[in-house]
Amino acid sequence: MKKIEKNLLIITITTIILILLLCCKAEATGTFSATASTSLEPNGTTNLSISTSGCAGQFSVKSSNPNVVSVSSTNTFVDGKSMDPGITLTARAEGTATITVTATDVVDDTLDYNQVTGSKTINITVKAKETPKPPDGGNTESNQGGNSGNTENNGNTTSKPPVTEPKFTSVSKTVYATGDINLRSTWSTSSSATKVAKGTELRLTGTSTEKVNGYVWYRVTYNGQIKYVVNNLVTEKKPEEKSNNTNLKTLSIENVELSPVFSADVLQYTGKINGYEEKEIKVIAEAEDTKSTVKVEGNTNIVVGENIITAEVTAEDGTKKTYKIILTNEKETTSLALQSLKIKDVDLKGFSPDKFEYEVSFKDLEKLEIEAIANEEGAIIEISGNENLIEDGEHLITIMVSSADGTRTVNYQIKANKLKQEAQNIENKLNIKNIIIYGAIALVILVLIILLIVKYVKRK
Repeated sequence: MKKIEKNLLIITITTIILILLLCCKAEATGTFSATASTSLEPNGTTNLSISTSGCAGQFSVKSSNPNVVSVSSTNTFVDGKSMDPGITLTARAEGTATITVTATDVVDDTLDYNQVTGSKTINITVKAKETPKPPDGGNTESNQGGNSGNTENNGNTTSKPPVTEPKFTSVSKTVYATGDINLRSTWSTSSSATKVAKGTELRLTGTSTEKVNGYVWYRVTYNGQIKYVVNNLVTEKKPEEKSNNTNLKTLSIENVELSPVFSADVLQYTGKINGYEEKEIKVIAEAEDTKSTVKVEGNTNIVVGENIITAEVTAEDGTKKTYKIILTNEKETTSLALQSLKIKDVDLKGFSPDKFEYEVSFKDLEKLEIEAIANEEGAIIEISGNENLIEDGEHLITIMVSSADGTRTVNYQIKANKLKQEAQNIENKLNIKNIIIYGAIALVILVLIILLIVKYVKRK
């Protein structure tokens, strides 16, 4: 007996252990990593590398800002260091983007094939290379006054030798700024500056005979003051002045008379069209200057009613002017009306679509069932006053017809007279009396006919 109990105990313990082993899932042992260049220039590329250890499977790749850094593929299969397909990251614009690599269907290489999860991120910055600014006076490139130091081989800092003023050869020419430039108070890029616009006319009075810090300087006069500028920032060729002509040469609409008559100085016009059903109408707008451009808007969706059409003229120098046409589309429509009107069990006489008032009489009815049909599709018909006709006498019934768009309405009225009960009783009595009289006459005639027939039979 004790031996049986011992065997049962062993079997029970073994079963519990097996159940625990089956229920417990081993943790995944595989890992992965992702690497790529974290700094790129616009249009630059880098390869994304995903490495796995003790696992393999499918990974997803996403960019937080595809406009800054885009990915060539959003999914790849990685087995060890092998990636299919390989993924290229491309810099599109300056900024920052985060590349996220996520294990979507990855298992380790154990017998249980445990699922590997998680994600890795790479922050990538896209920035253009800095280019040295030209010596236009906008920034101080060097201090030629002798304040900055120079480190020699022995590590001691000594002052630069002062730069003497260059010699200038006298000239007398007219020159022009090649762009928006700075004129210096001296021949140094660190001196105070006066900004002038492209094409500004200057008087050249001298040129330096040698270069200073690698530049040839010009001495010019501007607004009666002596200024200095690097030689490649001015030119002797007078820039061609851009036209500011924003006038129209013609403005018209086919088969439409505009008011007033077109003039380049008049900016607003009106016109009318009747029953125009096309969506687009042709507008002719030609600029006086062939270098100016004209943009017409508002002529591609013509509706019934008022339409605003504009013609914007942009001159060569960017100056703008807008002409406006107020075009009214008066669409022809038929008059709104009823095409039929009927009342159940009541005689309505003389109906006509252009007749708007009627009179009827009725009895023993508390509601008049009216059938009204409009002459336009989608029209709305509202009838009021035709119910609860309990009281004797006159009742006013109104039939309102509205167009589908709600812009037009027309009303019809019916004066409905309900006969009084006394009048009905009198009429009923008269009817009974007539029936008795006519019945008596008919009876007398019938008796006479019978007598004549009997008399005739006796004779026979």
